Amino acid sequence: MGEAEKIDRYGAKDVIAKKVGVLSVVGMFYAMCCAGAFGIEEMIPEAGPGLTIVMLIILPFVWALPYSFICAELGSARPVEGGNIMWVQEAMGEFWFGIMVIVNFIWGLIANTVYVVLAVQYLGTRVPMNDVQAYALKVGLILIFFIINVLGIKEVSFVSTAISVAVLAAFILVTIAGFAEYNQNPFVPFINPEYSGMPLMAVGGALGVGLWMYSGFDQISLVAGEIKDAYKVIPKALMIVIPLMILTYVLPTAAGLSSVGQWDSWTTESSGVGYHTVFEISPIAPTFLGIVFIIVAILGQCSIYNMCIAAASRAALIMSDEKFGPAALAKLSNSRGTPVISLIIVGVVTTALLGTPHHQLDFKFLVIFDAFFSVIVCALTVISAIILKRRIPAKDVPFKAPGGMAGHNVMAALCLIFCLAFALLNGTDYFLAGLCIILLIPVIYAACKRIWKGPSVKDPGLYPIDKRTGLGFGDVTRMGGYYLFFGLFGILSRFFLQWYEEGTLLGYWAAPQDMGWYEAGIIAEYPDLIKKAADGTIWIPGWYEQEYGGTGLFSNFYAMLDTIVYIGIAAVVIGAVLLLIGKRLKSK
Repeated sequence: MGEAEKIDRYGAKDVIAKKVGVLSVVGMFYAMCCAGAFGIEEMIPEAGPGLTIVMLIILPFVWALPYSFICAELGSARPVEGGNIMWVQEAMGEFWFGIMVIVNFIWGLIANTVYVVLAVQYLGTRVPMNDVQAYALKVGLILIFFIINVLGIKEVSFVSTAISVAVLAAFILVTIAGFAEYNQNPFVPFINPEYSGMPLMAVGGALGVGLWMYSGFDQISLVAGEIKDAYKVIPKALMIVIPLMILTYVLPTAAGLSSVGQWDSWTTESSGVGYHTVFEISPIAPTFLGIVFIIVAILGQCSIYNMCIAAASRAALIMSDEKFGPAALAKLSNSRGTPVISLIIVGVVTTALLGTPHHQLDFKFLVIFDAFFSVIVCALTVISAIILKRRIPAKDVPFKAPGGMAGHNVMAALCLIFCLAFALLNGTDYFLAGLCIILLIPVIYAACKRIWKGPSVKDPGLYPIDKRTGLGFGDVTRMGGYYLFFGLFGILSRFFLQWYEEGTLLGYWAAPQDMGWYEAGIIAEYPDLIKKAADGTIWIPGWYEQEYGGTGLFSNFYAMLDTIVYIGIAAVVIGAVLLLIGKRLKSK
């Protein structure tokens, strides 16, 4: 296992800190945050090839780098097992800590499922599989990486580093083979013609995947307590991995588009075009490289899953340590110091999130919800960093982000702006679903608090329980403010969503003589949704009708907007009532 020592973990149980080198941490970062350009295939046909490349260049500087600097600085001052979860507790108290624990755990479970699904999806490009076979393979991958994680973080870093090297080599070959067959401008068309004159819509359509491609920097903080001298190692690793990610994304994508083209056919699905196609059309690349690339693609997704299962299990461990979950989650193995019970639960829940053999959740759906929870975690982490930046003495912060306090404020603002942009630009359907989930989280917190008592078990003086409610003192007021804020946010967002999508995604009546290639394609693809009026005009269904089959709430744009308002009003009323109750409880 190498050099190790037992240390006290800030705010939680003792762990074994092991010596892990900078390059190993680079491998872990690369594995969790990148592991290849896989997934960008879904951005290209959505935004357009030129805009996709530009977003891949800009996003690391306005999103990934600011967030990673914030996490690195706070991580150097608080290199604790549990990372940003514990930061939120120190900065914002028990209520928001509980919210963070729950969100982080759910995010980890969804993230696990995303990468398992994507790995098997890439295999499907070469090996035909029916639903049952694909499902069985996904379960097999979960079992294999459960065993790896039980062995401990040192083994996780070794496996992640080895896979990262293979992924990087594969994309170097894609870049060489692609540019060798350069025959067209990879920036043309710059934007998807469907969004001509609507650049914000094009950006919004691809932003979720773009943020997802550059996410995960805070997750290394969950295991920082197991890395010796983390405050030195992690910042150094960040300065290597960010440029490496940019090159990994931009160069192979530009090379693939300049040689393969067919930008509107790129996809992770087995029937489409992707990075592997570069080898298939290249006269200089051996044919077998296409197969090798698919193998590496699968390993890349397994690499990220390998890290995500480690992070999710440790989020569960923190949940138990701080008494928001059963004590069994905190049980560590005697020899390896790993949370075995947490790993078992993560594996079981990840398997459940796959769906059933004949009704499996698809990659796109999982990615959007993965990104949804990641931006909540990001927002709470950044707000905590803003508070602790002003609270922790400068002498106790070994690594400082550039720009001092002003630079820190700018980076924090950029992160929060992108969190807001993701919430508003991702679509009314996902906004509605996300709003419902956000409003459910305090209910989960209250249930966990009442059942397991929270941090008050360990420190009743610092976190006393109000026996009248079974919650912490002031929790009712905090929940009231929470519901009031998000209720008002939902109501106000309804008007933005109408402005944003009303003129582009709704269905319309069209005369046959006025129809073009777009209408003809919709009629051919969705014949069951086509209606014909008495005057001969034809109903061309909108995007939501196409996506959800023309029936149900999510097929009706205006019904979704009304539902958002109703939920918002209900949340405002609940918030106001809770604030009144909290005020009366405080007065007594």
